Amino acid sequence: MLTTAKASSLTAATLLALAAACGSGQHAQPKFGTSSQASTSLQTENGLSSFIINASCLTVDGMVTAPTDTPPPAPTCDPTLDPTCTAAAPPSSPTCDPTVDPTCDPTLDPTLTDPSLVVDPTASYSCGDMMNGLPPNMLAFNGLHANSLKNDQFQKWFNADTASAGMLMKYLVRCSLPVEDVLTYVDANGNTWNWAGGFALAPVWAAGKAIPEAEQQLVSGCVAAHANKYGMHVPISVLANHADGTPIPYSNDEISTFSVSEGCFFGNMFRKDGIFSGDDRVMSLTAADSSLRACALPDRSGGGASSNCAPIKYAGSCRDFCKTDASGLYYTSCTVGKKTYRPVSTRILPSVNFTCGDGVCQHSESCGTGTTFNNCGLDCGPCN
Repeated sequence: MLTTAKASSLTAATLLALAAACGSGQHAQPKFGTSSQASTSLQTENGLSSFIINASCLTVDGMVTAPTDTPPPAPTCDPTLDPTCTAAAPPSSPTCDPTVDPTCDPTLDPTLTDPSLVVDPTASYSCGDMMNGLPPNMLAFNGLHANSLKNDQFQKWFNADTASAGMLMKYLVRCSLPVEDVLTYVDANGNTWNWAGGFALAPVWAAGKAIPEAEQQLVSGCVAAHANKYGMHVPISVLANHADGTPIPYSNDEISTFSVSEGCFFGNMFRKDGIFSGDDRVMSLTAADSSLRACALPDRSGGGASSNCAPIKYAGSCRDFCKTDASGLYYTSCTVGKKTYRPVSTRILPSVNFTCGDGVCQHSESCGTGTTFNNCGLDCGPCN
């Protein structure tokens, strides 16, 4: 499916500045995000920063019981000292049975599906403390639909930083809901936000139920695939299987037009697993080459293989740790360490790749005196 990826730098200040400049923080303007493969229209407005993936705090780990005003339980008695004492057995945790409830995910802690559980705002979370330190992770259990946005926790989180929260919601909805759906939210200031669906990767979550791990992984990979290091509008082709094994629709024209296989994106931002990317290019870029789509590439400026788009972690070549579908066009699973994920694969246009020496200083090139992409005096001239 065709889409467009764009992002700012990794600082909150730049993120907000980009949001203001590109309109990604504007409200009351529905953006009918992802077109079907048969459509000739592409998205023209995007604004995802890889930084916001780390700051999203969607993680379902670290949930704690809400404090109550009930007095602490009385001390238990000791049967060895008092023969009449009968110590109460600790209550057992509820479990779900996938054979009875198809939406049940045994990998999730069943105690976390209780709506009375909230996040301890004083706790430390690995996802960062942006947006007032109050994660919106009750969404993971309440579902991604209009009623779940009425939750007090979500409203406090969203209103603490509407521009950043609105940007995150835009991509969560685009990746999770079908293209015909638009999720609407009215913030504390009376502003109306409209977020359009696109890839329909999370039908269970969209139906108002806790998001299963398969959907967690697909939404995470999809959100990561829309990050861009340079803040540029870059159309991309997104390919993946839904959780039920059916593919995201694509056409032969899309595959031939977006002729460069770019990368794989996977992980789980709902857990503390992290987000990963891999390079899927048939030929590696030379020292003179660069691309407006850098998040699937290693950071070559320091000679290592670190990520270009932290907190996305560069994992290497997709072929080394991923398995393809029958067509060989995209990946259906990627394994890092001992964990296997459902990935999202991307394809790009040849026109977003550049070479130092073509006479144009591109966003992916730097000034200097040499002939490499990060020292390109031929195109960008000497540094002042």
